[in-house]
Amino acid sequence: MTAGERARIAGAGFVTGLAGGLFGVGGGIILVPMLTGVFRVSQHEAHGTSLAVVCATAISGVIVYALHGHVAWLAAVPMALASVFTAPLGARWAARTSRRGLMRAFAVFVLLTALRLLWKPPAAATAPLFAGAAGFAIAFALGAVVGLLAGFLGVGGGILVVPALTLLFGVPQQTAQGTSLALMLATAPSGALEHHRHGNVVLRLLPLLALGAVAGAPLASLLAQRLPQAMLVRAFALFLVANAIQTWVRAVRAPATAR
Repeated sequence: MTAGERARIAGAGFVTGLAGGLFGVGGGIILVPMLTGVFRVSQHEAHGTSLAVVCATAISGVIVYALHGHVAWLAAVPMALASVFTAPLGARWAARTSRRGLMRAFAVFVLLTALRLLWKPPAAATAPLFAGAAGFAIAFALGAVVGLLAGFLGVGGGILVVPALTLLFGVPQQTAQGTSLALMLATAPSGALEHHRHGNVVLRLLPLLALGAVAGAPLASLLAQRLPQAMLVRAFALFLVANAIQTWVRAVRAPATAR
């Protein structure tokens, strides 16, 4: 492996970490196309390797959010428990749908969410959320839905859980993003290990990708703590729009019968 190749791999991890730290997502939706397009790995290998890198992004990013008090642990724990069980169900559901249909459904879902955020950024709730047995049940139910959709749409939970927390429950954007990263501490390792058992983690790329992610995630996480709430919400919405457009274009190019 040449010095240039090593730099490209670490750079891809760094960009992934930046996205993960700034927006509270795993960064897989950015890393997967880079892995298949630039590094020429298979789609299955890209998904498995991406999930392994998400572990590094989540760990390094969530530390910054937690130090600033922007992780709702009472919500993150039950959400993580539920999503671990429902994500495989979503994956089985996806197996019965064409790849083009899946990608179009995801693009439309993300675009509608982004437009809602741009139209009117949600105001932070004034009352405590997710406290007591009722709060645990709400968080568990939300985690179950997020896990199901994440498995169905083939993305990390962050791009779904962040808008859910802000739009449905009025959680501040920074707290929603920190809680999303905390959720990935459970879902990403379990998914990555399953992919590794099937030989779908490219180990030769993983160390440098993870190193880049560990460098990028804390920097972007620190920036996220300093951005005004409304600016961060709108930046996240624009990030969703870009992902929706990218996914729709890929869906148009995908074979109609591809699985």
